[in-house]
Amino acid sequence: MIPIKVGIYFFLLNSVFVFFISGKYVELIPSVIWESQTIYLCLSLFSHFLFLSYIPFFFIYLPLVFKKVNPKIVCAISAFVVTLGLVVLAIDAYIFSLYRFHINSYVMEQLLGPDAGQVFEFTWMQYLMVFLLFVVLFVAELFLFRLAINLALKFSGSFLISLPALWVISFAFVFLYRTLSLANGNRVVETIERHYPLALSFDTNSILSLSFDDIPQMKVELNLTDKEYNYPKAQLKTEHSTKNLLIIALDSWRVSTMDSLCSPNIHKFSKQSSLFTHHYSGSNGTRSGVFTLFYGLPGVYFSDFCNQSIPSVLMQELENQNYDIKLFPSASLRNPPLDKSLFRNYPDQCNSATGTSAWERDENVLKNFLSYINSRDTTSATPFFSFLFFDSLHSMIMPDDYEGPFKPAWRFAQYEKLGKNVDPTEFYNLYKNMVYYLDGMVGQILDALKENGLIDNTIVIITGDHAQEFDDNKCAYWGHNGNYSQSQLQVPFIYYDKEKTPATYTHWSSHYDVVPTLMEEMFVVKNCSDDYSIGQNLFQKEEREFLLVDSYIGLGWISQNGDITNLYYDGSFQCLNSHLQEKFDSKLDTITYKKVMKQIKSFYQEVSINSME
Repeated sequence: MIPIKVGIYFFLLNSVFVFFISGKYVELIPSVIWESQTIYLCLSLFSHFLFLSYIPFFFIYLPLVFKKVNPKIVCAISAFVVTLGLVVLAIDAYIFSLYRFHINSYVMEQLLGPDAGQVFEFTWMQYLMVFLLFVVLFVAELFLFRLAINLALKFSGSFLISLPALWVISFAFVFLYRTLSLANGNRVVETIERHYPLALSFDTNSILSLSFDDIPQMKVELNLTDKEYNYPKAQLKTEHSTKNLLIIALDSWRVSTMDSLCSPNIHKFSKQSSLFTHHYSGSNGTRSGVFTLFYGLPGVYFSDFCNQSIPSVLMQELENQNYDIKLFPSASLRNPPLDKSLFRNYPDQCNSATGTSAWERDENVLKNFLSYINSRDTTSATPFFSFLFFDSLHSMIMPDDYEGPFKPAWRFAQYEKLGKNVDPTEFYNLYKNMVYYLDGMVGQILDALKENGLIDNTIVIITGDHAQEFDDNKCAYWGHNGNYSQSQLQVPFIYYDKEKTPATYTHWSSHYDVVPTLMEEMFVVKNCSDDYSIGQNLFQKEEREFLLVDSYIGLGWISQNGDITNLYYDGSFQCLNSHLQEKFDSKLDTITYKKVMKQIKSFYQEVSINSME
C-alpha cells in the first residue's frame, strides 16, 4: 500500500505547475488592484490554487489508496488524471486570456455539440502541439510520482502538518476580507474572483444581513429562462410583397475593414445603398447575434425560443407569402442550434456546405447560390429569400493557393501566440486578407443579381453577426465573446433597396431594427413595431437611450456615452467605460436597469422578474 504521505508530496510538487499556469490569470488583473489589494490577492491566490492542486488527491488518490489498488496502477491513474487536469487548466487559462470567461456549459456545448469542428477550427499542427504537450506532461508526472516516493522515504514529513493549517488560515482571511469588503460596497474582490477558475461565489449578502443594518445592493436578480411568451403581441396585418430578400452575413466582420482596400466590391456597392456607419449587433457572439438580426428581440430569449420552437415573425411572414426560401450556410446552423427555432422548418438546409475547411465551404456556398440564381425562372412571380452565412473570418485559415494583398501576415490564426502586449499586425493582416477574399465572393453574388435582372427587385442586406477584436482596447482581448466594447459589437451594415436614394446614416442603429424595417418596407405591416420587436425602423433616426446586449455569461447595456454595464448570471455586476476600464466606485444605474428589465420582459406572458427597488 502506498502511504498517503506520498500523495501529499506528489500533489504538492504538482502545485508548482498549477501556480505557474495561474500566472496567465494573474497577469490580467489590473495593476490598480495589485497596488491596493496586495495581501488579499496573494492569500487568495495561494488558498485557491493550492485547493485546485489537491482536488485529485481527495477524489482520486485517496479512494485508490484505501481500496489498496496496485501501486503501479495508482501511479499511472494519478499521473494521467493530473496531466489531464493541467491540460484542461491550461486551456481554461488560454480561453480566459482571450474572452474573460472560463470553460462553462456553453463552451462544452460548442465543443461537444453537432459539427463542433466547425466552431473551433484549428490546423493539424495545433492539434499535434496539444498532443505532444500531453505526452510530455504525462512523462513528467510519472517522474514526479517517483520523486514523491523518494521524498516520503527520506523525510518524516512532519512539516506537512502545517500545510493544511496554513491553508485554513489563508482561506479564513480571504473569506472574512471578502465579506467585509462587500459590506462596504467594494466590488474589487468580485473582479478578482472572476479571474479564478472554479471560484465559488458565497452568498455573503445573507451573512452580512445578520450583522449589518444597511447593506449595499450588490446583486441583481436575473430570472430569464423557462418563460411563456406573448409573441407577437397581436396578429400582424400585412400586405402582399413581390420583393426578393437576400441577407449576406460575414461571421466576425468588423467595421474597420469595410473600406475600398479590404472590401472594394462591398464598399462600391455601399455607395449605391443605405450605409449605416454606427450599427451594432445585439451580441458579441454568433448565437444571439443572428437571433437579434432575425427576431429583433433580446438574445436572452434564445434558449426558450429553441425549446419552444417559436418562429420569427419575419420567417413566418416569408412562409405565409410562399417565398422560395433557400439557406446557404458555410458552417452548420446546428451549433449553435439555429435549426431549433429560426430555421426549424428547414432542417435539411441547416447542414454545413461541403469542404474540410471554412474557405472551402465558403467557395461552395458561393457556387451553390450562383447555381440557384442562374437556374431560377426569370419569369417566375415567386419571390425568393436567401441567407448566405460565410465563415472564413471566423476560422481565419488562408486558402492553399491564396496570398492576399496585406503583408506580413500569418497564414492561419496562431492563437497560442496571443496574449498581453502582443503586436497584432500579422494577425490583423491575416484577417484583412480573408475579408478581401470574401469580398471577391460577395462581388460575384452582386454581379449575378445584376446579370439575372434581380437586383432592382431585391432588398440586399450585407452585415456581420458580431465584430472581432484585435486587442483594440489594450486589455488583451482577442476575437469576440469577451466584452461589449465597440470593437466586438460594431459591424458594417449595408441596406440596398432600389426605391431608396443612396445615403449614409450616422445615427445609432442595431440588429434589433432589421426586422421592423423589413416588416414595414417589404410587407407594409400595420402594427406598431412594439408588437413584435424591441427595435425600430432603421430609417427613423430616433436616438436610443441604451442598447441591450448579451453573451454566454450574462447580459448588459451600453449607454449613449459608451459606458458599459455588465450583469452576470451569478448576480454580480460591473461598470466599465468605453475602453473597458472598470469603474469600481460606480453604483448600478437602477433607473436604466429597470428599463432594461422592462424591455426584456415586454414579451413575457407573466412577469416573474424581480425589479430592484
